Amino acid sequence: MSFLFYFILRRLFVRLRFSEKEVSLEKGLFLKRFSVMPLCAVVRTTTRQTLTMRLFRAKEVSMFTLGGKIKFYLPRDERLPFLSEYKQAALKPRLGELMFGAFIDTRALGGIFVFTAVLRKFTAIFGSEYFNRLISVLTKTSEELEKALGFFSVTVPRVAVTLAVFVVGSWVFAYVRKLLRLSRFRVFRKGDMLFVKSGVITLYEHALVPNSTGGFYGAAAVRCETFTSILTNRAPLYLRGVMVLPCVRHRDLSKTLKVICGFKMPQNTISSPKRAFLGHIISPLSWFGVFAAALALIYSSGHSALLLKTVLYCGAIVELYAAALYLLYMCHSGIAFGAGYSAVSARRRLRLYTAVFPGDIIAFMIISQSLFQRRSGLCHIKLSLVERRKFTARQLNTDELERHTPF
Repeated sequence: MSFLFYFILRRLFVRLRFSEKEVSLEKGLFLKRFSVMPLCAVVRTTTRQTLTMRLFRAKEVSMFTLGGKIKFYLPRDERLPFLSEYKQAALKPRLGELMFGAFIDTRALGGIFVFTAVLRKFTAIFGSEYFNRLISVLTKTSEELEKALGFFSVTVPRVAVTLAVFVVGSWVFAYVRKLLRLSRFRVFRKGDMLFVKSGVITLYEHALVPNSTGGFYGAAAVRCETFTSILTNRAPLYLRGVMVLPCVRHRDLSKTLKVICGFKMPQNTISSPKRAFLGHIISPLSWFGVFAAALALIYSSGHSALLLKTVLYCGAIVELYAAALYLLYMCHSGIAFGAGYSAVSARRRLRLYTAVFPGDIIAFMIISQSLFQRRSGLCHIKLSLVERRKFTARQLNTDELERHTPF
């Protein structure tokens, strides 16, 4: 609907003006909305072309600042006046690197929501016949998997098997969707501007532009790590929420940051001491104890409760996995302050994020201690950046942190 109003009928509903200092956008016919965005505040522009837009020779443009964004449509061949042309040789990752980047970037929970939304839209357009066929395929797959588990004397409720098949199918759908989005991935660098192009069905073009806040880019280069990426010693690299490289080896991180972003990797990392291992895993271990106690109560009561047992077993396994993962992340987490640049490696849920950023974009820093940490001389440090990102390094030595913190 917005494409119809703001592109097909844009002469009636849209007034877009560019000047040397700002972009003015007016939308609506009776109820009008007026937006003004200073060009010095723009940190990223994203251009998107779906199949429908390509048929109409149109593109959707989103301009981002640290505080918000505006979105409008332009003809396909019209470029934004403040973005320069780029014709330099592009950096082209290999297919294996793209597959790895898509694998790390795909999340199971997000895949479930996306897959469910696509199913609902597909059903609304084509009717319930295809939806029923898909449900039939899922049911048959669940039955075959249940028979295979029965062959090995493993009894699992059918609803749990069906749910597992749906989750795996959703993840595969999300992975294929992410891989298509990363297809034809190209990175261009021109001066202080970075361009990223990708996509085969829907085309994407991101432009990361310098701005007047926070120094060069005023952003954090973030490396996202999981269990798989730590084992393979590779991980994708992001800037301004955009994947700029799908696969970066750890030993090449410092050189890559210097070439792509102009950042310098600080040394002398303050790491969590070995005696703090219990503080890293106490939360998942506590939940594991809750699940184990619930299972013991069910077995002692003599009730079958097969479905409930399956849920509790799954919860206990997940918490044990999380405890092992947190212990692994402990060996790779920490914080470092250098001349001009800082770095922090901090866990967030089941992922480890390593961020390198100019030191002058730190908005504020909070050091916290619990009663148990005071006795052991440990603390947490939370960094908040001007680009609304937060990282918490856990269980650090308080005395060492006070000696090296340049604040």
